[in-house]
Amino acid sequence: MRPSRAPPLVFLARGVLARGVLAAGVLAGGIGATAARAEDAGPKPLFSYVGAFNGVAAGGLSKTATYVHALAAGVQAPVGGPWSVTLQGAWTTGSNLSARAIGDVAGVQGPFNSGDGLWLYELKATYATDAATVQLGRVSTGDALPGVAGMSQFVNSAYSSNGGAITVNDPGRAATPASTWGAWGRIQAGLVELRGGAFLSDPNRTTLRRHGTDFSFRPADGVLGFGEAVAPVGAGLRIGMGAYGDSARFQAFDGREVRGNGGWYLWLERPAPDKPAPAFSGFAMVEGATRDDRSLQPLFLIAGLTWQGIDPRRPADALSVGFTIGGFSHASLLRGRETTLEANYRVSLTDHLTARPDVQYVISPGGRGGGPDALVLGVQIEASL
Repeated sequence: MRPSRAPPLVFLARGVLARGVLAAGVLAGGIGATAARAEDAGPKPLFSYVGAFNGVAAGGLSKTATYVHALAAGVQAPVGGPWSVTLQGAWTTGSNLSARAIGDVAGVQGPFNSGDGLWLYELKATYATDAATVQLGRVSTGDALPGVAGMSQFVNSAYSSNGGAITVNDPGRAATPASTWGAWGRIQAGLVELRGGAFLSDPNRTTLRRHGTDFSFRPADGVLGFGEAVAPVGAGLRIGMGAYGDSARFQAFDGREVRGNGGWYLWLERPAPDKPAPAFSGFAMVEGATRDDRSLQPLFLIAGLTWQGIDPRRPADALSVGFTIGGFSHASLLRGRETTLEANYRVSLTDHLTARPDVQYVISPGGRGGGPDALVLGVQIEASL
C-alpha cells in the first residue's frame, strides 16, 4: 500500500493536542476528542481544526504548494459515574503534496494528505478514571496505537499518526478515515501500564464511500488486535513494547490476495510534563513487520526530541527535531530506503490556538529510483475548544 494513493487519514493520532488530554480532550492533531472524566461536567461541545500549508522550496518533482485542513465538531455528554458518550463528525479538504510534488511514502502534511469528505468520525462510550480507560463503539484504530509519548510534536505523518510504518504495512490500522466498530483500553497495573484492543479492519469498508455510516458488523472480513506494555526504567525514562496482528485480506506485491499481517515495535520514551514547564522529552522506536511480501517497510526507525520552554518566558512553546528511516521490502517495486528529517517550533498563541512553523527534508523519496531530495517549508495551525 502506498499511502500517497490511499484515502486521507484525518486524525493525527498522537497529534498536536492529544497527549495532554488523551483521557479527556482533543484527538491527535486536533481531530476528535476522547472522553473527559464524566463526573467533571455536563454536556461539552467539541470543536477542533487543523490547517496546514506546505510547499516544496527546493528539489522534489515540482515546486508546488498545497493546503489541507481537518475540522471536527460534536458533543460529549456524561451518562453516569465515569461513563460518557461522544458523537462527532469530521470534514477534510485539500490535496496531497507528497503525491503531487515529492513522491515520498511518509506524507509531509500529516495523515490528512488529500481528498474532500464529510463523515461520521466517532460514536463511542468511554469509561475513564485515573487507573483505567475503556472506549467502545465506533472508534478509530489510529487513536489507539502506538501509545508512544512525543509523537504529537511533529507534522510529518510518520511521526504524528502513522506511527512510523504501521499504517503503511497494515491498511486496517488506518481506518481511513471513517470510524469502525471496536474497543480498546488501558489499565495501570502497579508500575506497568497495559494497553490493548481489537477493531474491525477490512480496508474495503473503512472508506468515505458511505461517509462512515456503514454499520455492518462482519468480523470474518478482518479483525485487528494489539497489545502494549510500558514500564519505568529510571531517570524519567520508560520502555515499551507492542505487537499487532490483522486477519484482513491484503494484496501481496506479486498481485495475490492474501490474508493476515502483523508486526512488533519497541520504544524508549521520556514523556513531557503534564503542565507547561521547561523540560526535555522525546522517544526512539524501532518497528518490524513479519511478512515482507506484503509489508512495504518491514524495518523502520524513528526518533524525536522536544525542548519545551526553550524561552522561559513562554513555557508552552517548544522546539522539536526528529528523523525517520524506513527500508523498503525487496519484494516491492520500491528499493533502498527513505529518510525524513523535521524541525518545527510550536508557538502557543492562546490556550486554544497554536501555530507550528516547520521545515522538512526528504532524502531519497520512494527509495532508489525515486525523485530528487526535497526541502519542504510549511506551517500548521491548530485550534480547539
